Amino acid sequence: MRKLLLLLLLVSLKSFGQTLETDRLALVAIYNGISGPNNHPEFENWVVPGNTGDSPCGWNGVTCESGRVTKLNLRHSGIRGTLAPEVGNLTALTTLDLTGVGAELGAWAGELPATIGNLTNLEYLYLSENRFGTANMGVIGNLTKLKGLSLTPLGPIPSQLANLVNLETLYLGADEALGGGIPSEFPVFLTTLPKLKELYLIQQVTGTLPAEIGNLSNLEVLVLDRNFSMDAHLPTGIGNLSNLTRLKISQLNSISDLGPIPFDLENFPDLEELEISGSPYSGALPADLWNLTKLQKLKIGSTNMNGPVPAAISNLPNLTHLDLAGNAFSGPLPSLSNIPVSGFVDLQFNAFTFAGLEENISKLDLYVVQAKIPVYAQFVSGGAKLYAQVGGTLANNTYKWFKNNVLFATNIGDSTLTVTEEAAYRVEVTNSVVTGLTLSSNGYSYVKLPVTLVSFNGKSVNNQTKLAWKTTSETSNKGFEIERSADARTFEKIGFVDGSGDTKENQFYHFTDLNPLATGYYRLKQLDYDGKFEHSKVIVVRAGEGIVKMYPNPAQTELTVEGAAENEPVSVFTSAGRPVVTGAKLSGGKFDVTDLKEGIYTIKIGDVAKKLLIKR
Repeated sequence: MRKLLLLLLLVSLKSFGQTLETDRLALVAIYNGISGPNNHPEFENWVVPGNTGDSPCGWNGVTCESGRVTKLNLRHSGIRGTLAPEVGNLTALTTLDLTGVGAELGAWAGELPATIGNLTNLEYLYLSENRFGTANMGVIGNLTKLKGLSLTPLGPIPSQLANLVNLETLYLGADEALGGGIPSEFPVFLTTLPKLKELYLIQQVTGTLPAEIGNLSNLEVLVLDRNFSMDAHLPTGIGNLSNLTRLKISQLNSISDLGPIPFDLENFPDLEELEISGSPYSGALPADLWNLTKLQKLKIGSTNMNGPVPAAISNLPNLTHLDLAGNAFSGPLPSLSNIPVSGFVDLQFNAFTFAGLEENISKLDLYVVQAKIPVYAQFVSGGAKLYAQVGGTLANNTYKWFKNNVLFATNIGDSTLTVTEEAAYRVEVTNSVVTGLTLSSNGYSYVKLPVTLVSFNGKSVNNQTKLAWKTTSETSNKGFEIERSADARTFEKIGFVDGSGDTKENQFYHFTDLNPLATGYYRLKQLDYDGKFEHSKVIVVRAGEGIVKMYPNPAQTELTVEGAAENEPVSVFTSAGRPVVTGAKLSGGKFDVTDLKEGIYTIKIGDVAKKLLIKR
C-alpha cells in the first residue's frame, strides 16, 4: 500500500511539473516574440531560455497559485512585438494585462492570437493602448467568465462580445494623445450585457450613441471622452441610468449650439462625479444639479453655459472639487462654505468680478483670467463720468485708468473718472484681497456730445413708469431711443422720442412705459442725423408690490400673474427659505405649480415677493 501511495505521489509531481513547465515555455515564447526584451527592466529576472523544471513563479509580472501561472501583468512596459500563440497554453490565467503605453511609445502589434480563446478561466483581459488587429478578436467572446475587458480596436467591435454575460467593466478606446484605435459605430448589442457596471468609450466611437444605452440599468460609470466624430446630441435614454455614480461627457462632435443638457440630472441621485466639458451645451446651470447631494466632483468646462452660480451650490455637502473653467459664468460668486479649504476650485476663463471672490478667496485655487469688463459713461456738464462695475469692497479696489493706452490716473476706492478730452479710455482694476486677478476693460471712446443731457429720471405712477429728461443744448439731434432691461445688462428698444435738431434752449422730454417691469432699468440712446449715437446713464425704477397680482391663492395647479412682464424671472422658496424653483420664467402670464407639494411658499417675481399657499 505504501508503494502504491508513493507511486501516485510521483505521478502527481510529474504531472504538476509538466503543467508548470508548459506555463514556463509559454512565457519564454512570449519573451522571444518581444522586440529587444533585454531593454525592458520588467524582464530582468526572467530566466530565458532557462532549463526544464525552472519555476517562473516570482518572475516580474508573474503570479502563481496552486502550482500554475494565474496572472501575467506586463502593463505599461512599452513592449513592441507580436504576442506568441503559446499564450493560449496559460490555461490557468485569471488575469492577463498587456495594457500598452500607446502606439507612439511602444505597443503590441499584429493580430491577436486565436489561441486567446483557450483562456476560459480569464476574468480580466486588458489589451488597450496597443495595435492588435480585429481578425481574431471575436474569440474573446469564448471567455464568458470575463468581468473586465479593455480594447483599442482597429475596426468594428466583433459581435461575439455579446456573449460576455458576466462583464462588469468595458473599456473601448485609447487614452493616448493621438488615439490609436480606429473609430467605429458603437454596437447596439453591447447594450444587452446584463451585468455591465462601467463603460468607457475613449476616442473610439463615431456616429450616434444609440438610445438603447439606457437599457444598461446596472451601469454605475459612463465615460464618453474625446470621441471627436461622435454626435454630441446624446439620447435622452441616458437619463434612465439611475445607478450612475460617475458621468463624464467630454469633447464630442458638434459645430452648433447644443442647447441645454438633454437629460434631467435629478435622475442620478447617487452621482458622485459629474464632468461635462468641451461640448457647446448652453444655458444656465440646471436647477436639479443642486439636488445631487452625494456629488464630490463637479466639472463644467469649455461649454457655452452662462449665468450666475446660484447660492444653492451650498446644498452639496460632499463637494470637494469644483471646476468651472472656460465658460461664461458670472457673479456674484455665492458662498463656497461647503467646500473645504483643502479642496480644489477653478474659476478661470469666465466672467466673474471681485463680487464674491473676496469672501471665498481661501477656497480658490485658479481664477486669474476673466472676461473684459465694460466701461460705462454718465454725461455731465462739460464732459463725462466714466465708471466700471467690478464688485468687491470698494476700498480694496485700485483703478488704473489709461488714455490712449498711456496711464492717466490711479484711483483707490473710487470707481469713477471724470474726463473732458476726447480719447480712448480703458481701466485695469486690482483688489487687495483677490491679488491674483486683474480685471481689464474694453476700450471706451469718449466723443463730446452734440447734445448736453443734464437730467434723466423716472418714477412709477398708477402702474406706469414715467420717464423725463432735460437737455440744455442740441446739435443735429435726431432723437432718443428709450431702452429697457430687466437685469441692467441686456437692453431692448421700447420707444422713440423726436429730438429738437439744433437748439441752445432748454428742452424737456417725456416718455411713459405703459407695461413696465416690476424692476426696470432704463437708458436713453441719443441719435444724430449722421448715425452717431451715445447712451445716457442707466436709471432704475421699481414699480412696487402693488403692480403684481397673483391668483388664485391658495393655488392647486396654475397661478395667474398680472402686472409682470413676459419672461419675468420666477423663484419659489419654502417657508424655511430653501429654494425649490430657480431660473424659471413667466409665460403668458401663467406659472405652473403642479410640482409643488402642499404647504406655504414664498414666490418671488422680479423683485416682488409674496406668500403662496398650495392646497389640493
